[in-house]
Amino acid sequence: MDSKPQGTRGGVSRAALLGLSGGMMLGGLFLLIQGLRTRLAPSDCAELSEMECGFMRDTAIEVGRTQSVAGAALLALAVAVVVLMRSRMRPDA
Repeated sequence: MDSKPQGTRGGVSRAALLGLSGGMMLGGLFLLIQGLRTRLAPSDCAELSEMECGFMRDTAIEVGRTQSVAGAALLALAVAVVVLMRSRMRPDA
């Protein structure tokens, strides 16, 4: 039996997990930055009434909070995948 195809499958799996965790890291970082920008940027209330402006501010804060939490969760999940992948790559000593 040739063990080379099994090693190739392990390399493909490792590359797929690395690509997946890289994408999750980039997506999580983007969401985290967008969430912070949304929460901290002042709302443009030039043509809105006071009640509409308050609603826009509250909505922006909630959307920013949700984006920040989702981005942080994606980053944590990506780091967990990388840690799991690294622990499986180490040879048993």
